[in-house]
Amino acid sequence: MHIVVCLKQVPRDNSVKINPDLSINADGIEKIINLFDEYAIEEGLVWHEKHGGKLTVLSMGSDEWVEQIRRALAMGATDSLLLKDAAFAKLDTLAAAKVVAAAIQKLGDVDLVFCGRNSTDDESGAFAPALARTLGWAQATYVGKVLEVDPAAQQLSAERHLEGEIETVSASLPAVVSVIKDINSPRYPSLLKIKKVAKITPPVWSAADLGIGTITPVTTISNRVPPPPRPSGEMVDGPDAAAKVKKLVDKLLENQIV
Repeated sequence: MHIVVCLKQVPRDNSVKINPDLSINADGIEKIINLFDEYAIEEGLVWHEKHGGKLTVLSMGSDEWVEQIRRALAMGATDSLLLKDAAFAKLDTLAAAKVVAAAIQKLGDVDLVFCGRNSTDDESGAFAPALARTLGWAQATYVGKVLEVDPAAQQLSAERHLEGEIETVSASLPAVVSVIKDINSPRYPSLLKIKKVAKITPPVWSAADLGIGTITPVTTISNRVPPPPRPSGEMVDGPDAAAKVKKLVDKLLENQIV
């Protein structure tokens, strides 16, 4: 079984700087593995240890991201892949999903992809659904528990922890699963394992390697502040309909509406 875990590098919370155009200024700030992606790594490791095969950690970024890829390898991942190209520098979520999908298709034997629910910088939560849609695979989002992964039957079942209910779903493999933080407790890599992977350099694929031509991200044309929310209404009470109507008319007159 081949499991892929998608990783994103994000600024540490207390070091984030915002540009005047409200974009994130990443110059000179510490970067870490996205919080939700650590839970994705752990969940991938759980099922990799049960079924064997390969677990590849995949990320798109620059050479500075190699240290965090090594951390994932120290946690137990067997393989790694870095997508690096000047064309990947300023992609929106949909364009990034298309690049990662191309890499997964080139790997060719992937059964299951784990992603974090969202990244802690842009908070969109759109990457995993966009990746599944681009690949044409099944998807399960907001997963708080993976109940079973059956490589032989090419099926998985999971619990989706939604705002008002827990939904149990099944899906055919290959599939994309995005996880929430309550799904597990990520392991800490030992010092011995950290030292063991300290000099590993992940394979690097460029746009040319993926056979990708011009990538056109979504362009922001303008920004505007949305109107303030409408004020909450007031319920008119009374012992009967006539009393309620009288009270309503008094309120309208008092506020010079009529």
